Amino acid sequence: MNSSRQAKTPQWALSLESSFVWLVGVGLAILAVITLFEPVSIWFEQRARISELQHQVTADTEALAEIRANIERWSDPAYIEAQARQRLLYVYPGDISYLIVNDVTVDEIDRTVAPKTVGATEINWVDALVGSYAAAAVGEN
Repeated sequence: MNSSRQAKTPQWALSLESSFVWLVGVGLAILAVITLFEPVSIWFEQRARISELQHQVTADTEALAEIRANIERWSDPAYIEAQARQRLLYVYPGDISYLIVNDVTVDEIDRTVAPKTVGATEINWVDALVGSYAAAAVGEN
């Protein structure tokens, strides 16, 4: 039956019919892309946000573990005593506390030997100082 149909319809009509099928298929594909673009982009944005929030949860969990360890440390009376002595400079009655102010290490000073004779300078430093002061006062450019 198909062969009798092909015999009755001209070649240009069959070509037009197959072109129409391709156009409908391409049109449906374009329509699907346009229709699904927004939901797919929203899905990708949500996945990125979920990933970001998972990283935030991991960081917050680590911070919480650190805070809990700090709370556990502060529940120890020996740690509280050590912090009070260190930060607030508390001492027990009868204890002697020494506070070292300006605890700085100083490098060894290079001591050079001074010359035995004093040489004369070629410029009189007093005249140079007065000249510099006069030039600054006058405001020469």
